[in-house]
Amino acid sequence: MRIHRDPLSLCAIAILLVFGWNTPVQAQEYKVVRDLHLWTGVEIEKEFAKDWILFVAEEVRFKHDISRLNNHLTEVGLRYRINKNFALEGHYRITWDQKKDGSFETLTRYALDLRYKGKVDFLTLMYRLRYQKEVSGWNLVDPDLPFEKYVRHRFTLRYNDFNHIKPYLSGEVFQLFESNQASRFHYIRVLGGIRYRIPRIGEFNVAYGFNREFVSTNPAMIYVLKVNYTYTF
Repeated sequence: MRIHRDPLSLCAIAILLVFGWNTPVQAQEYKVVRDLHLWTGVEIEKEFAKDWILFVAEEVRFKHDISRLNNHLTEVGLRYRINKNFALEGHYRITWDQKKDGSFETLTRYALDLRYKGKVDFLTLMYRLRYQKEVSGWNLVDPDLPFEKYVRHRFTLRYNDFNHIKPYLSGEVFQLFESNQASRFHYIRVLGGIRYRIPRIGEFNVAYGFNREFVSTNPAMIYVLKVNYTYTF
């Protein structure tokens, strides 16, 4: 049998091959640019030795308009009050991140914070400088493994004139450092919320806001509803 090899047929085959190879790549590059997430969690804090606080937190996060599990995480940290204005904090986090096929990837992270808090009349101004590093797996100290590092600046303004309710507004900028890439400002997070403390029960934190990418074309805008509870003893 003789195969017909005219130029038009060969061009058609080439086009089909090109589009056949490109389609999976385009699917892999699919990006969610609008979504609503829910972050909900519980934190337990223990004050000891006057200026030290140990805390353990468990959090579950949902995505796809709060219809699908995104990840769940466990975090342990230690905070030291230097004085009434400044504090240092370090914590370690394990995240189980759900992938598209339903399996989970383990991520580990450590972070170091410098915190400032000062009062001006009925307002409290807070600033947090954070350095964090995260890897896939458990080896945080291997310099040859791919990683994500962030330097984060968060400013919070809180209103203090109510007895147990404290409204607040916060803004945070994320500067990303990746393996073999130049650093860049990755995204900004803005949250507005209310902290409500019930004596001998604990504190509830309810907030709403967004994460927005620093890109010029098609930036992701992820809206976030946050509901957390903290118990201190």
